[in-house]
Amino acid sequence: MQMADTVFMFLSTIIVWIMTPGIALFYGGMVKSKNVLSTAMYSFGSIAIVSII
Repeated sequence: MQMADTVFMFLSTIIVWIMTPGIALFYGGMVKSKNVLSTAMYSFGSIAIVSII
């Protein structure tokens, strides 16, 4: 059972890492063009903050 839990957590982490650039592009499409980089950095910064906690 321990191995299945580890594999599940690993796959879930990979899926979230794949989704984050997509979320950044989605949010970037909703703001003005001068704010796209800032909005994308918020999405990628969330990965750094969550990984520390």
